[in-house]
Amino acid sequence: MSDLLNIPVRQPNKLVTQHNNLINSYFDIPTVQLRAFIYALGHIHKDDKELTHVKIPIDALYASKGGKNFKQVAKLATELQEIKFKVESQSPDKTGKMKRTYLSMVIFPTVSYTQDSRFIITKINNDLAPYLLDLKGNYTQAELEQLLSLKTIQAYRIYMFIKQGLFKDKPTTIKYKQLRLMLGLDLELNDDEAKRAGLPEGERIKVIKYPLFAEFKRRILDTAKEELLDTDMAFDYKINKKGRNADSITFYLVKTINVLPSAAPEKLQANPKTLQHNLFSSPTPVIGTDKVTANAVRIMRDKYAFSEVQIQKYIQQLPPLVITKANNWFSTNKTTLTFTSEAEWFAKHLDNKIEKNKR
Repeated sequence: MSDLLNIPVRQPNKLVTQHNNLINSYFDIPTVQLRAFIYALGHIHKDDKELTHVKIPIDALYASKGGKNFKQVAKLATELQEIKFKVESQSPDKTGKMKRTYLSMVIFPTVSYTQDSRFIITKINNDLAPYLLDLKGNYTQAELEQLLSLKTIQAYRIYMFIKQGLFKDKPTTIKYKQLRLMLGLDLELNDDEAKRAGLPEGERIKVIKYPLFAEFKRRILDTAKEELLDTDMAFDYKINKKGRNADSITFYLVKTINVLPSAAPEKLQANPKTLQHNLFSSPTPVIGTDKVTANAVRIMRDKYAFSEVQIQKYIQQLPPLVITKANNWFSTNKTTLTFTSEAEWFAKHLDNKIEKNKR
Protein backbone atom coordinates (compact mmCIF):
# COMPACT_ATOMS: atom_id res chain seq x y z
CA MET A 1 0.00 0.00 0.00
CA SER A 2 2.77 2.46 0.94
CA ASP A 3 4.48 1.77 -2.40
CA LEU A 4 1.29 2.68 -4.23
CA LEU A 5 0.93 5.95 -2.36
CA ASN A 6 4.45 6.90 -3.45
CA ILE A 7 3.59 6.57 -7.14
CA PRO A 8 4.26 9.97 -8.76
CA VAL A 9 1.62 11.93 -10.62
CA ARG A 10 2.55 11.65 -14.29
CA GLN A 11 1.51 13.77 -17.24
CA PRO A 12 -0.94 11.73 -19.36
CA ASN A 13 -0.53 11.24 -23.09
CA LYS A 14 -2.31 13.55 -25.50
CA LEU A 15 -3.96 10.61 -27.29
CA VAL A 16 -6.11 7.81 -25.91
CA THR A 17 -6.22 4.52 -27.82
CA GLN A 18 -8.87 1.79 -27.47
CA HIS A 19 -9.85 -1.33 -29.37
CA ASN A 20 -13.17 -0.82 -31.14
CA ASN A 21 -14.75 -3.72 -29.27
CA LEU A 22 -14.18 -1.74 -26.08
CA ILE A 23 -15.70 1.38 -27.62
CA ASN A 24 -18.79 -0.65 -28.54
CA SER A 25 -19.03 -2.41 -25.17
CA TYR A 26 -22.07 -2.14 -22.95
CA PHE A 27 -21.82 0.33 -20.07
CA ASP A 28 -23.36 3.44 -18.55
CA ILE A 29 -21.40 5.36 -15.92
CA PRO A 30 -21.53 8.84 -14.33
CA THR A 31 -19.31 11.60 -15.68
CA VAL A 32 -16.77 11.67 -12.82
CA GLN A 33 -16.16 7.91 -13.02
CA LEU A 34 -15.90 8.16 -16.80
CA ARG A 35 -13.19 10.82 -16.45
CA ALA A 36 -11.27 8.53 -14.11
CA PHE A 37 -11.36 5.81 -16.77
CA ILE A 38 -10.29 8.22 -19.53
CA TYR A 39 -7.52 9.67 -17.36
CA ALA A 40 -6.22 6.15 -16.65
CA LEU A 41 -6.34 5.35 -20.39
CA GLY A 42 -4.19 8.42 -20.98
CA HIS A 43 -1.33 6.81 -19.05
CA ILE A 44 -1.07 3.79 -21.36
CA HIS A 45 1.87 3.98 -23.79
CA LYS A 46 1.98 2.13 -27.08
CA ASP A 47 5.03 0.12 -26.00
CA ASP A 48 3.57 -0.94 -22.63
CA LYS A 49 3.40 -4.69 -22.06
CA GLU A 50 1.18 -4.54 -18.99
CA LEU A 51 -1.26 -2.22 -17.27
CA THR A 52 0.16 -0.32 -14.31
CA HIS A 53 -1.17 1.72 -11.40
CA VAL A 54 -2.10 5.35 -12.00
CA LYS A 55 -2.23 8.18 -9.47
CA ILE A 56 -5.17 10.41 -10.39
CA PRO A 57 -5.58 13.92 -8.92
CA ILE A 58 -9.13 14.32 -7.62
CA ASP A 59 -9.25 17.82 -9.14
CA ALA A 60 -8.82 16.29 -12.61
CA LEU A 61 -12.17 14.51 -12.27
CA TYR A 62 -14.46 17.36 -11.25
CA ALA A 63 -15.55 20.45 -13.16
CA SER A 64 -15.52 22.50 -9.95
CA LYS A 65 -12.05 22.82 -8.43
CA GLY A 66 -13.13 22.95 -4.80
CA GLY A 67 -11.53 20.35 -2.56
CA LYS A 68 -13.32 17.08 -1.79
CA ASN A 69 -13.48 15.70 1.73
CA PHE A 70 -12.42 12.24 2.79
CA LYS A 71 -15.99 10.92 2.84
CA GLN A 72 -16.62 12.05 -0.75
CA VAL A 73 -13.40 10.48 -2.01
CA ALA A 74 -14.15 7.23 -0.18
CA LYS A 75 -17.57 7.16 -1.82
CA LEU A 76 -15.98 7.75 -5.24
CA ALA A 77 -13.55 4.88 -4.65
CA THR A 78 -16.44 2.53 -3.86
CA GLU A 79 -18.39 3.66 -6.93
CA LEU A 80 -15.38 3.12 -9.20
CA GLN A 81 -15.18 -0.50 -8.07
CA GLU A 82 -18.83 -1.07 -8.99
CA ILE A 83 -18.57 -0.02 -12.64
CA LYS A 84 -18.80 -2.90 -15.08
CA PHE A 85 -18.09 -3.36 -18.78
CA LYS A 86 -19.58 -6.03 -21.00
CA VAL A 87 -17.43 -6.53 -24.09
CA GLU A 88 -18.74 -8.44 -27.11
CA SER A 89 -16.42 -10.20 -29.56
CA GLN A 90 -16.46 -12.99 -32.15
CA SER A 91 -14.64 -16.29 -31.72
CA PRO A 92 -14.82 -19.67 -33.50
CA ASP A 93 -16.35 -22.72 -31.84
CA LYS A 94 -15.06 -26.30 -32.27
CA THR A 95 -16.56 -26.49 -35.76
CA GLY A 96 -14.98 -23.21 -36.83
CA LYS A 97 -18.30 -21.35 -36.83
CA MET A 98 -18.05 -17.82 -35.49
CA LYS A 99 -20.09 -17.12 -32.40
CA ARG A 100 -20.58 -14.08 -30.24
CA THR A 101 -18.82 -14.19 -26.89
CA TYR A 102 -19.17 -11.80 -23.96
CA LEU A 103 -16.71 -10.73 -21.29
CA SER A 104 -18.16 -8.98 -18.25
CA MET A 105 -15.87 -7.34 -15.67
CA VAL A 106 -15.34 -4.40 -13.34
CA ILE A 107 -13.05 -1.66 -14.67
CA PHE A 108 -11.17 -0.96 -11.44
CA PRO A 109 -10.85 -4.03 -9.15
CA THR A 110 -8.97 -2.04 -6.50
CA VAL A 111 -8.91 1.66 -5.65
CA SER A 112 -6.72 3.30 -3.00
CA TYR A 113 -6.97 6.89 -1.84
CA THR A 114 -4.92 9.26 0.26
CA GLN A 115 -5.84 10.65 3.67
CA ASP A 116 -5.56 14.21 2.39
CA SER A 117 -8.26 13.37 -0.24
CA ARG A 118 -6.14 14.70 -3.10
CA PHE A 119 -5.53 11.51 -5.08
CA ILE A 120 -6.85 8.08 -5.91
CA ILE A 121 -4.53 5.27 -6.99
CA THR A 122 -5.97 2.56 -9.22
CA LYS A 123 -5.26 0.21 -12.09
CA ILE A 124 -7.47 -0.83 -14.99
CA ASN A 125 -8.54 -4.47 -14.85
CA ASN A 126 -5.90 -6.74 -16.44
CA ASP A 127 -8.67 -8.53 -18.35
CA LEU A 128 -9.01 -5.35 -20.42
CA ALA A 129 -5.34 -5.49 -21.51
CA PRO A 130 -6.10 -7.15 -24.91
CA TYR A 131 -8.28 -4.14 -25.73
CA LEU A 132 -5.68 -1.54 -24.70
CA LEU A 133 -2.17 -2.93 -25.23
CA ASP A 134 -0.21 -3.93 -28.34
CA LEU A 135 -3.07 -3.07 -30.68
CA LYS A 136 -2.35 -4.00 -34.30
CA GLY A 137 -5.59 -2.82 -35.87
CA ASN A 138 -9.31 -2.20 -35.34
CA TYR A 139 -8.65 0.56 -32.83
CA THR A 140 -9.54 4.24 -32.50
CA GLN A 141 -7.58 7.19 -31.10
CA ALA A 142 -8.94 10.42 -29.62
CA GLU A 143 -7.50 13.48 -27.91
CA LEU A 144 -7.47 13.14 -24.12
CA GLU A 145 -8.21 16.83 -23.55
CA GLN A 146 -11.28 16.64 -25.77
CA LEU A 147 -12.63 13.55 -24.03
CA LEU A 148 -12.10 14.98 -20.54
CA SER A 149 -14.01 18.12 -21.54
CA LEU A 150 -17.19 16.18 -22.35
CA LYS A 151 -19.86 16.56 -19.69
CA THR A 152 -22.11 13.55 -20.32
CA ILE A 153 -21.62 9.85 -20.91
CA GLN A 154 -23.89 9.94 -23.97
CA ALA A 155 -21.70 12.59 -25.61
CA TYR A 156 -18.60 10.47 -24.95
CA ARG A 157 -20.15 7.26 -26.26
CA ILE A 158 -21.48 8.84 -29.44
CA TYR A 159 -18.25 10.82 -29.96
CA MET A 160 -16.21 7.61 -29.92
CA PHE A 161 -18.77 5.67 -31.95
CA ILE A 162 -18.70 8.25 -34.76
CA LYS A 163 -14.92 8.60 -34.58
CA GLN A 164 -14.32 4.87 -35.01
CA GLY A 165 -16.43 4.92 -38.18
CA LEU A 166 -14.51 7.77 -39.86
CA PHE A 167 -12.23 5.40 -41.78
CA LYS A 168 -15.30 4.18 -43.68
CA ASP A 169 -15.72 7.70 -45.12
CA LYS A 170 -19.50 7.37 -45.02
CA PRO A 171 -22.32 7.90 -42.50
CA THR A 172 -22.42 5.36 -39.67
CA THR A 173 -25.62 3.43 -38.98
CA ILE A 174 -26.47 1.40 -35.90
CA LYS A 175 -29.58 -0.49 -34.92
CA TYR A 176 -31.66 1.34 -32.31
CA LYS A 177 -31.81 -1.76 -30.09
CA GLN A 178 -28.04 -2.25 -30.33
CA LEU A 179 -27.37 1.40 -29.42
CA ARG A 180 -29.60 1.08 -26.36
CA LEU A 181 -27.62 -1.97 -25.21
CA MET A 182 -24.31 -0.22 -25.89
CA LEU A 183 -25.36 2.79 -23.80
CA GLY A 184 -26.51 0.60 -20.91
CA LEU A 185 -30.13 1.69 -21.29
CA ASP A 186 -31.21 -1.94 -21.77
CA LEU A 187 -29.76 -5.16 -20.35
CA GLU A 188 -29.68 -8.46 -22.24
CA LEU A 189 -30.36 -11.24 -19.72
CA ASN A 190 -29.95 -14.98 -19.90
CA ASP A 191 -32.99 -17.22 -19.43
CA ASP A 192 -32.59 -17.56 -15.65
CA GLU A 193 -32.02 -13.83 -15.17
CA ALA A 194 -35.03 -13.01 -17.35
CA LYS A 195 -37.20 -15.38 -15.32
CA ARG A 196 -36.05 -13.85 -12.02
CA ALA A 197 -36.70 -10.37 -13.42
CA GLY A 198 -40.29 -11.39 -14.20
CA LEU A 199 -40.00 -10.81 -17.95
CA PRO A 200 -42.56 -12.47 -20.26
CA GLU A 201 -41.54 -15.87 -21.63
CA GLY A 202 -39.07 -15.51 -24.51
CA GLU A 203 -38.24 -11.89 -23.61
CA ARG A 204 -34.63 -11.28 -22.53
CA ILE A 205 -34.27 -7.49 -22.72
CA LYS A 206 -34.77 -5.53 -19.52
CA VAL A 207 -35.35 -1.80 -19.99
CA ILE A 208 -33.34 0.34 -17.56
CA LYS A 209 -33.83 3.91 -18.83
CA TYR A 210 -35.83 5.91 -21.36
CA PRO A 211 -38.28 3.29 -22.68
CA LEU A 212 -40.04 5.80 -24.95
CA PHE A 213 -38.20 6.75 -28.13
CA ALA A 214 -39.15 10.43 -27.75
CA GLU A 215 -37.41 10.45 -24.37
CA PHE A 216 -34.39 8.58 -25.80
CA LYS A 217 -34.17 11.12 -28.63
CA ARG A 218 -34.29 14.08 -26.24
CA ARG A 219 -32.06 12.71 -23.46
CA ILE A 220 -29.49 10.89 -25.59
CA LEU A 221 -29.38 12.01 -29.23
CA ASP A 222 -30.23 15.68 -28.84
CA THR A 223 -28.14 16.10 -25.67
CA ALA A 224 -25.08 14.59 -27.36
CA LYS A 225 -25.67 16.59 -30.54
CA GLU A 226 -25.73 19.85 -28.60
CA GLU A 227 -22.67 19.01 -26.53
CA LEU A 228 -20.59 17.86 -29.52
CA LEU A 229 -21.44 20.93 -31.61
CA ASP A 230 -18.13 22.59 -30.72
CA THR A 231 -15.98 19.49 -31.28
CA ASP A 232 -14.50 17.74 -34.29
CA MET A 233 -17.30 15.15 -34.02
CA ALA A 234 -20.21 17.56 -34.50
CA PHE A 235 -22.99 15.49 -36.02
CA ASP A 236 -26.55 15.26 -37.19
CA TYR A 237 -28.62 12.11 -37.37
CA LYS A 238 -31.42 10.45 -39.27
CA ILE A 239 -33.96 8.07 -37.72
CA ASN A 240 -34.70 5.11 -39.99
CA LYS A 241 -38.06 3.49 -39.34
CA LYS A 242 -39.75 0.17 -39.98
CA GLY A 243 -43.41 0.97 -40.04
CA ARG A 244 -43.98 3.44 -37.23
CA ASN A 245 -41.09 2.31 -35.01
CA ALA A 246 -37.45 3.41 -34.99
CA ASP A 247 -35.28 0.66 -36.46
CA SER A 248 -31.86 2.27 -36.79
CA ILE A 249 -30.06 5.60 -36.52
CA THR A 250 -27.62 7.03 -39.04
CA PHE A 251 -25.02 9.51 -37.79
CA TYR A 252 -23.63 12.09 -40.21
CA LEU A 253 -20.48 13.97 -39.36
CA VAL A 254 -20.97 17.70 -40.05
CA LYS A 255 -18.97 18.61 -43.12
CA THR A 256 -18.33 21.99 -44.64
CA ILE A 257 -17.42 23.74 -47.86
CA ASN A 258 -13.90 25.21 -48.10
CA VAL A 259 -13.41 28.63 -46.56
CA LEU A 260 -13.02 31.34 -49.18
CA PRO A 261 -9.57 32.72 -49.93
CA SER A 262 -8.84 36.31 -49.01
CA ALA A 263 -11.29 38.68 -50.64
CA ALA A 264 -12.52 42.24 -50.32
CA PRO A 265 -15.17 42.73 -47.59
CA GLU A 266 -17.80 43.93 -50.09
CA LYS A 267 -17.42 40.75 -52.10
CA LEU A 268 -17.82 38.63 -48.97
CA GLN A 269 -20.96 40.51 -48.03
CA ALA A 270 -22.32 40.18 -51.55
CA ASN A 271 -22.04 36.39 -51.49
CA PRO A 272 -22.20 35.30 -47.84
CA LYS A 273 -23.53 31.77 -48.40
CA THR A 274 -20.40 30.71 -50.22
CA LEU A 275 -18.23 30.86 -47.10
CA GLN A 276 -19.70 27.91 -45.23
CA HIS A 277 -23.05 26.35 -44.39
CA ASN A 278 -24.56 23.32 -42.75
CA LEU A 279 -24.99 20.57 -45.30
CA PHE A 280 -27.40 18.33 -43.47
CA SER A 281 -30.26 19.32 -45.71
CA SER A 282 -28.55 16.93 -48.13
CA PRO A 283 -28.31 13.20 -47.39
CA THR A 284 -24.79 13.21 -48.83
CA PRO A 285 -22.68 15.90 -47.11
CA VAL A 286 -20.07 17.63 -49.27
CA ILE A 287 -16.48 17.02 -48.17
CA GLY A 288 -14.70 20.29 -47.52
CA THR A 289 -11.99 21.99 -45.56
CA ASP A 290 -9.91 20.39 -42.83
CA LYS A 291 -11.90 19.53 -39.71
CA VAL A 292 -10.10 21.92 -37.34
CA THR A 293 -10.77 24.92 -39.58
CA ALA A 294 -14.33 23.77 -40.25
CA ASN A 295 -14.96 23.44 -36.54
CA ALA A 296 -13.59 26.94 -35.80
CA VAL A 297 -15.77 28.42 -38.53
CA ARG A 298 -18.83 26.55 -37.26
CA ILE A 299 -18.26 27.81 -33.70
CA MET A 300 -18.03 31.43 -34.84
CA ARG A 301 -21.03 31.13 -37.14
CA ASP A 302 -23.44 28.96 -35.17
CA LYS A 303 -22.59 29.80 -31.56
CA TYR A 304 -21.63 33.48 -31.77
CA ALA A 305 -23.45 34.49 -34.98
CA PHE A 306 -20.37 36.23 -36.36
CA SER A 307 -20.67 37.91 -39.76
CA GLU A 308 -18.89 36.38 -42.73
CA VAL A 309 -16.42 39.29 -42.63
CA GLN A 310 -15.60 38.55 -38.97
CA ILE A 311 -15.17 34.83 -39.66
CA GLN A 312 -12.85 35.50 -42.58
CA LYS A 313 -10.82 37.93 -40.48
CA TYR A 314 -10.25 35.53 -37.58
CA ILE A 315 -9.59 32.50 -39.79
CA GLN A 316 -6.91 34.46 -41.67
CA GLN A 317 -5.21 35.90 -38.57
CA LEU A 318 -5.47 33.13 -35.97
CA PRO A 319 -4.80 29.37 -36.06
CA PRO A 320 -8.18 27.59 -36.06
CA LEU A 321 -7.15 25.53 -33.02
CA VAL A 322 -6.60 28.74 -31.03
CA ILE A 323 -10.19 29.77 -31.82
CA THR A 324 -11.54 26.38 -30.75
CA LYS A 325 -9.55 26.35 -27.49
CA ALA A 326 -10.62 29.92 -26.74
CA ASN A 327 -14.24 28.83 -27.12
CA ASN A 328 -13.71 25.81 -24.86
CA TRP A 329 -12.13 28.04 -22.20
CA PHE A 330 -14.95 30.58 -22.43
CA SER A 331 -17.62 27.85 -22.20
CA THR A 332 -16.02 26.49 -19.04
CA ASN A 333 -15.32 29.84 -17.32
CA LYS A 334 -18.06 32.20 -18.50
CA THR A 335 -19.94 31.98 -15.19
CA THR A 336 -16.96 33.74 -13.57
CA LEU A 337 -16.84 36.54 -16.17
CA THR A 338 -18.77 39.77 -16.58
CA PHE A 339 -20.15 40.61 -20.04
CA THR A 340 -23.30 41.81 -21.76
CA SER A 341 -22.98 39.72 -24.92
CA GLU A 342 -21.19 36.41 -25.45
CA ALA A 343 -20.50 37.31 -29.09
CA GLU A 344 -18.98 40.69 -28.17
CA TRP A 345 -16.83 39.17 -25.42
CA PHE A 346 -15.56 36.38 -27.70
CA ALA A 347 -14.82 38.78 -30.57
CA LYS A 348 -12.88 41.07 -28.22
CA HIS A 349 -11.01 38.05 -26.84
CA LEU A 350 -9.96 37.00 -30.35
CA ASP A 351 -8.97 40.58 -31.20
CA ASN A 352 -6.72 40.63 -28.13
CA LYS A 353 -5.05 37.43 -29.29
CA ILE A 354 -4.40 38.98 -32.71
CA GLU A 355 -2.86 42.07 -31.11
CA LYS A 356 -0.74 39.92 -28.82
CA ASN A 357 0.61 38.01 -31.83
CA LYS A 358 1.69 41.28 -33.45
CA ARG A 359 3.95 42.27 -30.54
